[in-house]
Amino acid sequence: MSRGGQVLPDTAGAARGGAAETKTRRSARGARRFLLSNTSTRMSDAPGKETADSKLENVELDPELRQAVVALYGRLDSLDYYGLLGVQRSCDRKALKRAYYELAAKFHPDRHFRKKLGSFKVKMEAIFARVTLAHDTLLDGDRRAEYDDYLQAQRQSRSIEDLLSDALAHVREAEAKAQEEVLSSEPPTLRSGHPAPQVDLAARREALARRLRGRRVAEASNPAATSTQNATTSGEAVEALKRRYEERVLQAKSAQARKYADKAKDSAAAGDFVAAASSLRIASGLVPSDAELARMAKDAQSRADVLLGQTYTQQGEYEEKNGHWAEASRSWTRVCRARDNDARAHERAANAIVKAAGDLHEAARLGTRACELEPANAQARLTLATVYLAAGLGLNARRELEAAARLAPRDDTIQEMIKKLGQPA
Repeated sequence: MSRGGQVLPDTAGAARGGAAETKTRRSARGARRFLLSNTSTRMSDAPGKETADSKLENVELDPELRQAVVALYGRLDSLDYYGLLGVQRSCDRKALKRAYYELAAKFHPDRHFRKKLGSFKVKMEAIFARVTLAHDTLLDGDRRAEYDDYLQAQRQSRSIEDLLSDALAHVREAEAKAQEEVLSSEPPTLRSGHPAPQVDLAARREALARRLRGRRVAEASNPAATSTQNATTSGEAVEALKRRYEERVLQAKSAQARKYADKAKDSAAAGDFVAAASSLRIASGLVPSDAELARMAKDAQSRADVLLGQTYTQQGEYEEKNGHWAEASRSWTRVCRARDNDARAHERAANAIVKAAGDLHEAARLGTRACELEPANAQARLTLATVYLAAGLGLNARRELEAAARLAPRDDTIQEMIKKLGQPA
């Protein structure tokens, strides 16, 4: 804009730009406050814990059935389909149907029509829905094979986690063994933890040697000096004993570490990288100052993480497909721990947490990480926007949606979400 040939600043445009910049800063501040907030929306508690109120609840169910409902409801998330139906993994269709009808006759809410069920109705409906899903899945050959693969992935990931987590306990056991080996080779005074008598004997020998060298008169004339010398000698002897003990313990621990390192090499040669990682964890824990062992342990852990990431990815994909969002959120989050630079895993974890009505702060952290890893990933932006919408942060959601729309201008889902947000205030 000009006046008399003079170019004037576009105050309206500047005002619009300033307002937009203010909104951007405000939304960014809102996101930071949200991520740093101590208040979080958590996943609902695991079902099955009967409260004091429910125990006193007046319902028309036999005490035995009430107890059975509460017990089974509390185990829904820990039982696999075979365990839920009470059948063997090799069961045939006839056994599946028989187990299903027995459970349906017991837990189907319609079997207690017109009865006062109170909060037990919700529990019985959840049980029956899960029993039906188990029956339908295992009855179908393809779905059953897919479910069996999922269970195998679960068992594999759990065994890996258990083996790696046991390494710390093995380190403590190996340290105790090393100390015991050293103590067993020391004189009884050291094994009992009281080296003082041995130190006194050494001091007396030193005093005798000085007297024999003709220093008896000098010592008698200055008893204080003699006492100080004896105390110094005693203290030095204690320190010498302590150093010798520590050196021998370190040697014993180093010997133990070498054994575990050799074991790790054998495991790696056999292709068992998880066992190798566990052994090297123990070896490195025994001798933390050994840089080479620490490097080897880190490399082995990376290989184990690859395998963990694969098994948890398989679980997460299956759980997503079947709408088990709480389980999917846990599986994808574990993938993120194994693969910190995996944008898809972070986006999937954030998506699953939102759909499971979980911790939105954690979902925002994971979604933000996905966008940091792949800034041009429209799906990651869309998922982060969904997190912000669930948290009531409209400005932040709009910012991510607009970024997603620039990356994927023909995506109808993004455009529809922007329309639902309406015009910015």
